Amino acid sequence: MANMPNQIFNIQLKKNKRNFECSENDSILEGGLRHGLAMRYECSNGTCGACVAKLIDGDVKQIQHHDFALTKEQKNQGEFLMCCNAPASDATLELELIGDVKSIAIQNIETKVKKISFVNDNLAIITLRTPRSKTLQFMAGQDVELSFKGNTSRYPLASCPCHGMELEFHIRNMPEDAFATALFTKKIKSKSVIDLEGPKGIFVLKEASTRPMAFIAWDSGFAPVRSLVEHAFSLEMSNPVFFYWAYPADEKAPYLENHAKSWQVIMDDYTYAPIACEFDRSSKNDCQKV
Repeated sequence: MANMPNQIFNIQLKKNKRNFECSENDSILEGGLRHGLAMRYECSNGTCGACVAKLIDGDVKQIQHHDFALTKEQKNQGEFLMCCNAPASDATLELELIGDVKSIAIQNIETKVKKISFVNDNLAIITLRTPRSKTLQFMAGQDVELSFKGNTSRYPLASCPCHGMELEFHIRNMPEDAFATALFTKKIKSKSVIDLEGPKGIFVLKEASTRPMAFIAWDSGFAPVRSLVEHAFSLEMSNPVFFYWAYPADEKAPYLENHAKSWQVIMDDYTYAPIACEFDRSSKNDCQKV
């Protein structure tokens, strides 16, 4: 007997006048985050209770156990945890979305290194994993402080807010950066413990704007641009997007150029322009010849 296709249901947010589609096999939290909605949550396994929502119409089904105990009154009012429930029909919910960066508290999380990829001698891509009970809540474009044995530096997040458990960073080997030095001297390894504090910064999307969006990045400054552009795509924003990526001419091409080019396939109005720059790494002058 052939497997039946997953049913897809429409989820309406009454107060926020937003809607998204969610599979019967995905939690409502997963579905909302995947569509770029800034939902409140601190874990993804029913421990914290931060992702509570109220069911106004329709049905949901519990897909995993949760330790957080809802009161009898909450249950009678139709409240449930979005991380532990999937839709069983089209549904209307009432919940509070995060309005701006000021609504997100600074979090301190002990993470572990999941993966380190050395793109070349001067650039590494590192992926950190948070505990399931304490994922990072952030907005695309923000950054965090990473600490390893007293070596602390601040880096922008390259990953999507929909994946708060796996966080990606693009780190240049800079002599004055103690954290980067620990990374490139192989003191930081797989499963090393990295303390994280954040999110910080206000470089986020203006979701209500219909104006064209222009992004200009120098080298590893691609990290927050990647997070922002992919967040805009998940929100199905139709704004024209222009991305100008300056990179050291001696590296022949930007380090993730295929990724930047791939956006041309998924976005209708996207322009990508790589810019080779003659860059003297020994100079402290920020002005370089383009």
